[in-house]
Amino acid sequence: MQGMAGFAAYDGDPSMFEVHKFMDLNPFQLGYFIQQVALAGASFGVAQADLEAVGTALQHLFGLRCSPPVEVVKAQGAQLQAICVNQSCPLSPDAVCNKYEGPAASGSPTTSMSPSSTRAAPSATVSTGGAAAAGVGGVAAALGFAALLL
Repeated sequence: MQGMAGFAAYDGDPSMFEVHKFMDLNPFQLGYFIQQVALAGASFGVAQADLEAVGTALQHLFGLRCSPPVEVVKAQGAQLQAICVNQSCPLSPDAVCNKYEGPAASGSPTTSMSPSSTRAAPSATVSTGGAAAAGVGGVAAALGFAALLL
């Protein structure tokens, strides 16, 4: 596991919001990223149930606009993690928009969506072709892989 012998502790920016805030990601873009994580995991044989758990975790952690700070890396404490900050992103039920500086707090979208863009954001669900169950280790591996992509 990360932070143990052979695996250096994460020392990157603890806030994914700070890293991604100027991208002004919308639900479709975040959905595409989550779908790519799922497809990558599936290509390594991660079980469908684990892919769905990871997709749900990524959506809840990064996909709710103005979400309150959350601790992802214990040594770094609670940080702002929302990367879906465009006004079209779903608002967190516990929104703290006053803590977000940049696109999430601007009140106006900077990424326009065409009138024909009325479909739902892509799902992170993919078929694994009957891959063997990978258990919690598969979820951890997929989340680790997703962290590399962030």
